[in-house]
Amino acid sequence: MKSIFDLFEREFTSDILALTNIGKRISGNKDIMILFTGNTPAVYTDCRFIYLPNKFKTDLKSAQGLVAHEGGHIGYGSFELCFIKLVDTLSKKHKVAPIFAKNLINVMEDVRVNAINKRKFPGFYRNLRILTSKMLPQLKSRINSGNDILTYINLYFEDFDDFQKKPKLTQFNLSKVDWKGVTKVKKFLLKSLSPSASIISCDVLCNILKKYLPEQPKSPPPNRGGLSAQPQNTINQMEFNSRNKKNNEKTELDKTSEELIDKIKNQELNPDDLDDLIDEENDDKDRKGKKVNNKKNEKRKSGKNKKPGKEEDNFDEEGGGRDNHEDLDENLDKKHKSLEDSQKKKISEKEISKEDLDSKDLEFNKGEGEESKDIREKLNQNQVKKNKLRDDKKEEIIRQIGKLIEKANDAMEERLLTLERQIYQPTPRSSKGQRKVDDVRIESQSMVPDAMTYAQIKLKYMNIIKKLKTIFEDLRNKTDNDTFQKMGRLNSKLIKAVTSDYQFKKCFTRKIINKELRLIIIVDISGSMRGVKIRAAKIALIMLYEALEGIANIKIVLFTGTYHAVNILVKDFNETLNPKKFDKFGCHANYCQNIDGVSIKHEADKLEKDDIVIVISDGQPSANGGYSLYDAIPDIHDVRKRFRVFAFSIDSQGEYLNKMYGKDWILTSSRNELELGQKMVKFSQILVNEFYR
Repeated sequence: MKSIFDLFEREFTSDILALTNIGKRISGNKDIMILFTGNTPAVYTDCRFIYLPNKFKTDLKSAQGLVAHEGGHIGYGSFELCFIKLVDTLSKKHKVAPIFAKNLINVMEDVRVNAINKRKFPGFYRNLRILTSKMLPQLKSRINSGNDILTYINLYFEDFDDFQKKPKLTQFNLSKVDWKGVTKVKKFLLKSLSPSASIISCDVLCNILKKYLPEQPKSPPPNRGGLSAQPQNTINQMEFNSRNKKNNEKTELDKTSEELIDKIKNQELNPDDLDDLIDEENDDKDRKGKKVNNKKNEKRKSGKNKKPGKEEDNFDEEGGGRDNHEDLDENLDKKHKSLEDSQKKKISEKEISKEDLDSKDLEFNKGEGEESKDIREKLNQNQVKKNKLRDDKKEEIIRQIGKLIEKANDAMEERLLTLERQIYQPTPRSSKGQRKVDDVRIESQSMVPDAMTYAQIKLKYMNIIKKLKTIFEDLRNKTDNDTFQKMGRLNSKLIKAVTSDYQFKKCFTRKIINKELRLIIIVDISGSMRGVKIRAAKIALIMLYEALEGIANIKIVLFTGTYHAVNILVKDFNETLNPKKFDKFGCHANYCQNIDGVSIKHEADKLEKDDIVIVISDGQPSANGGYSLYDAIPDIHDVRKRFRVFAFSIDSQGEYLNKMYGKDWILTSSRNELELGQKMVKFSQILVNEFYR
């Protein structure tokens, strides 16, 4: 017969433990866990788990790189971007599809996380880079077939050799000026490496790339697939986390991101503004030092004499003026001339106010002369003033944005220090500390009991119970054997004292076996258990109690709740089962949800070292306040580290059982109301035999 320890297979191998430690170190979350998801190719994290495909179980180096990357998303602030607000702002401001904005954020965050890991954990970064290098042929094919400019930019930002020149894609044939703008974004992002730098980079890249994107429909097509149609990835988890995050859970990075998004909402940023932000950041660093250098501010102010016109025209003109090498158009004079013509046309047709139009009428009446020249000069002066006010306003906003980026950089440095000390432990969407458990007894509760009473069940299945008792009696008799009596055992006195003291009564002592098998059975009585499932559980418990009476010490607890858990005691250890109390066994009249992790952990905290936990349930955890499977798993895994936990699932199977109980679960069907009881008794027979062996 198999040993019970052979049946209980540990989930964590040494490799998984090593990967878990990497995730804990980089994410700062000491409760992070690694889960392998079968053949699903997705690699992602939800802040509590890092999900990897099964193929990486044997490829430890690649798994290390992926765990370090996903752990970086948690520890380095990817979940603190104010994600939903950022996507909404980018899509409305630049008129791009929300999915494009999400993918762009994903690219910027991947680059930022990898850049930090390259500095702090170069070995793990190298492992991930080797994996990416193996995937380059596949990535190139995807880029060429789908005009995937974002993947190209990702590889360009991470300095892969074949992606360091302007891409030649059908849809994204970027101009040289725009490609230089992308280069400036790269320089800016890799210099700051805070979540705020990602926000600014996404905004500027949207401004560059939007002209190459197809026009978006006014009303996007409905998502017929719903949430289940979306592939699992870190970006979806960031969106889910952002939607459910409460104000008291927001960090300094969260607050800075929110302020920054408000600043850029109505401000058009172009690549040249990134130079100003870098200068602003350098100036702020200088102010913190012993000497203050104001020359850069003066130089920047003196260089702000831009020509009147729209900002995108200024961008093209300034880009051409500064970079007068091979990137400029061949005929520079023609370009300047056309720009001047367009400037004059815009001034005359679009940017002349009502007062200017009145002045023009006056000029027309008076004719050409000295007065018309004066009016023309006034018009130019008015336009210069307007441009100056606009430039001053933008300069002030750039200065404020620079302050926020500096604030984010300081918060990021503090974050990295706390990660180094293993102090920072983000637990987004965690409800563990907010929920409590009410311990009550069944006689005090309003229950909806099953119709069959204890006596009726015992009478109906009397022959089966009698047979089970006979089986367990044979097992119990083995505990009476005293193996020590055959060999003899000296009492506590020394041999000399025993032989010289003729008043002793016993020379040998008898060793009595005092092992006690203690089982706690925790039963789900949520609304989904009503009917045949609750009856199957009731029959199973009566059969098990009758069979193990006198052999095992059994405690029976029912669990349910709404937001807080309610644990209902039916029978405690060292108590005799009261049939009248047991007749109330059933679902609760007022509560109909199941908070598995909270209830099971609460009961486990009362147990002794060798106690065994048996759980009977029919589905995934679900309760008010967003309590779900991923809230229950950490608590149940904590219990499994201290006790042996086995689960019996009624009519429900799936990957969630593996996530909660490893391989220590048994599936039963409610179509046969005896099946659960028979499987529990058979399991207990193995358990008792091994325990008293």
